[in-house]
Amino acid sequence: MGWKRRTGIATLVAGCALTAYAGLVAWGPGIEVEGQPVQPTETAHTSGALPELEAQRDRPLPAQGRREAALIEQGRHPCEGRGPSTPCDSDSTLADCQPSSDLYGPWARSAVAFEHFDSGRTHTFGCAKFTGSMTGGNRVLAKQIPSTFVTPYNWITDPQGNGYVYGGAYGDFPGAPGSFVASIAPDGAERWRRQLFDAPARPDLWNYPGVIGLHANGSLYAVFGTQFARLDPTTGAVTGALDLPAPDRANTAYNGFNGFADGKLVMKTVNRAKGCELQGFSAFLRCDGAMEVGKSTIAVVDPDTMELLASVEAPEHIGGRLTTTRWQGKDRLYLAGVQSMFRYVWDGETLALDPEWGPVPFMREGQTPAPAAAVMGDWILAQTNALPASEPMSLVAISQRDGRLVRIEPFADLPFWAAPPPVRSFLPAMLTVDPANSRVYVMDSAMGLAAAYAFDQDKGTFTLLWRKWQRTLNFSTLVGPPDKRVFVATDIGRFCPLLQCLRRYTHEQVVFRDAATGLELARSAPLPKMTSGALVTPVENGHFRYLGLAGEVHDLLVHPGPQP
Repeated sequence: MGWKRRTGIATLVAGCALTAYAGLVAWGPGIEVEGQPVQPTETAHTSGALPELEAQRDRPLPAQGRREAALIEQGRHPCEGRGPSTPCDSDSTLADCQPSSDLYGPWARSAVAFEHFDSGRTHTFGCAKFTGSMTGGNRVLAKQIPSTFVTPYNWITDPQGNGYVYGGAYGDFPGAPGSFVASIAPDGAERWRRQLFDAPARPDLWNYPGVIGLHANGSLYAVFGTQFARLDPTTGAVTGALDLPAPDRANTAYNGFNGFADGKLVMKTVNRAKGCELQGFSAFLRCDGAMEVGKSTIAVVDPDTMELLASVEAPEHIGGRLTTTRWQGKDRLYLAGVQSMFRYVWDGETLALDPEWGPVPFMREGQTPAPAAAVMGDWILAQTNALPASEPMSLVAISQRDGRLVRIEPFADLPFWAAPPPVRSFLPAMLTVDPANSRVYVMDSAMGLAAAYAFDQDKGTFTLLWRKWQRTLNFSTLVGPPDKRVFVATDIGRFCPLLQCLRRYTHEQVVFRDAATGLELARSAPLPKMTSGALVTPVENGHFRYLGLAGEVHDLLVHPGPQP
């Protein structure tokens, strides 16, 4: 069944969303959030001199520390002026990082070896930290990396702190060159760049984002179009390649991969309507028949031998990401489809639908599919409306044991005028979960809000913790230890009349909040528009990578002290 038949979204999109990122209405003051009136603006959380900062000033610092402290006091980035052979930081949290083996998957041990940290797609970056104060009074220091990476999608790092960026595949962005991978040293110097697909030379093929990941076997992998490649992380040389199964190569793209605990990688297709010549995400929204495309293909690959181990047709077209976990001793694969959540079992040789579970219908009329699912203990969680929807978003939890479904509408209690028809809800990015604290975080671009819920895994119930004004088109992340989690996401701004802000905005800010309370801890200065559907990526030693759509990548660091 196509998306149009289920949701009527094709008609909705034609009239309301000329791009993938349109469709928001501003809130005004006077709405109750946690029982308190929301004010038209929210000030950055600063509180003057901080005990932590004063104590730091009282301690003797080595020469390097004195230099960094002086730069910070001037509102400048502490890595400024470093030479190619001098790393910015010497400390690391990797030694203390022990991610769950059932959730983490087959990735190298680094701050971010996989796009969402673990195969369960929690977005809880357990090897990353927050270097600001949890009581407020922070500044966000930003330094642009010298090289340009047009439409960067995801950034990963190796254990030595070298970065790898995948980009070039937002085909509807002017000048997008096609999929490439580049490596960047810890000081920001470009080590190498490998062009994998020449989009201008092949306009007949769909230029749509794939992904990269660093495997525990030491190799770097990329999927793009209908190709899968293995690269040498040191040189960028392609050491293996595989043509993936695709019934229509011109209109097919593998939009990412995931990994099983046994080391095998799994990936699946999204499809462009036949006869459509539009590139990137625009093909989903502006082509005739875009919501009536065929079913996705799922492929399992051995990354060591570069052999195709299994290929099956999915029950529906799967637009979002694949989620994997090892549960009760078996490798499970979860797919958020057009109507239902599906589960496959991988036994090391075959991939098959689980006959003992699901499919679990989770969509309501007027909603659009979920971007992906995340794993929390015995539950799978997802939020709907990855495309503009005429009905409010649902947050659902589905039991891995028996398929029992629990549902709430996080923003349905808000007034009708807050996000009037035809677009009432939209976010092309998935939720974030914190298994250790049993918390889940959702955002809605149409509503312009972020919210946190406690989830009782025994009872299957949600309890609202906080709601805050914040509008984004991107994924959110969590960093820091369980008792000091920090929620990180961008903010486009509140004022958004007549669905115009996401068509016209040019800048956004990065906001850091206490994940338990929603208190704003820090806010960056406005930065160039970020690649939509990406995330502010935590890397080593409290640093973050901000991926600007036009190719500007900024290194961010939060430090106690007022924003200059």
